[in-house]
Amino acid sequence: MVKWIKKHSLILKDAFLSTLFCLFLTFLLSLIILNLSFLNPFKEAFKDFSFSDIYYAEQIQDNNVNKDIILVNIEHKSRLEIAFLLESLIETKPKVIGIDAIFRELKNEEEDKYLSKFLSNSLIISAINFDRDSIISNHPIFNSKNNGFININFNGGSVIRTTDFIYKKDTSFAAKIALKFGKKLNFNELKSSKRIKYSSNYKSFIHFEFDEFMTLKNRDIFKNKIVLLGYLGQPLGSKNDIEDKFFTPLNLKTSGKSYPDMFGVVVHANILKMLIEDGFITEVSSFWLYTFTFISVFIFMIFLLKLERKGEIYNRTFKWLVLFIYTVVLLYFHLLLYNYDIYLNVFYITGITVISSNLFIFYVHLIKFIKTKRIWKSYLD
Repeated sequence: MVKWIKKHSLILKDAFLSTLFCLFLTFLLSLIILNLSFLNPFKEAFKDFSFSDIYYAEQIQDNNVNKDIILVNIEHKSRLEIAFLLESLIETKPKVIGIDAIFRELKNEEEDKYLSKFLSNSLIISAINFDRDSIISNHPIFNSKNNGFININFNGGSVIRTTDFIYKKDTSFAAKIALKFGKKLNFNELKSSKRIKYSSNYKSFIHFEFDEFMTLKNRDIFKNKIVLLGYLGQPLGSKNDIEDKFFTPLNLKTSGKSYPDMFGVVVHANILKMLIEDGFITEVSSFWLYTFTFISVFIFMIFLLKLERKGEIYNRTFKWLVLFIYTVVLLYFHLLLYNYDIYLNVFYITGITVISSNLFIFYVHLIKFIKTKRIWKSYLD
């Protein structure tokens, strides 16, 4: 190994120096791009892109119906009707009922009073919402005893890929429900954002329309289950209904998304399923991401140095071909890892590698300039 390093010391030195030089130029270029306002549309487009979307687009979605979580569509029913729904649900003895809706203001004294009777039940997990510096919650008359925030994440982006479980000492809606269901959670592990492992849309959960449930004779299915109440469209699952709907990686269009594809309560159901089944996605840390990126650029610098020795025609012909093949292989590796619940940001690795490879020419010119001023041994001689 030592003999091999000594034999190739010159190309290894140039590869190392060119890697540092090109990464530094890439860093400077990124600072310029981040501070140019007219490039905001492009920055937002890249922010909303992830190779993991391709995984969800190509994978056959999970057709197994989850038996622990049941969805009920509250549509635009009145508070009195929702109170009747809660009364009927409580009688079925579920483990927990989560309500993805906030009754912020009073509307009808009698209806509000009747609804408050059931919202104060110990089975109920109510919703709160963080809106900048304020908290939106149920009116005090409803006396909600157990609340969880329904904000899915706080890091922005139009596509919901991650979720937060802790925010300002409050706990998320999904985590509160999981705890009430009897799931033990390690909140030290949940302090950071987690990537959501989506199973499918509402069809992978047992679901009911409001009227369908109210006319249901045998309700044994609800006993000891998680019941989530929320808006699921009118009619249920309507693709054109975008109220309380979000973009997710399950969207059929992996880019240029035009319509949100998943109702908020279904996103919460996917997060809940992930929690109770310990189905977390392990995200490769920043340290290893940067390490892999450096190694990737370093290997390409060796490749480019060899091409440069062979002449400009070789450089132009093979560089892009190899970059293309490398990107395809890395994408396949990314999807393979994702299949085992491991997320590696290959978009970052390939992006930095491609940019650095195109900045390699400046290193060549730098070496030529240095050689005019002093003696400098280089593989490019």
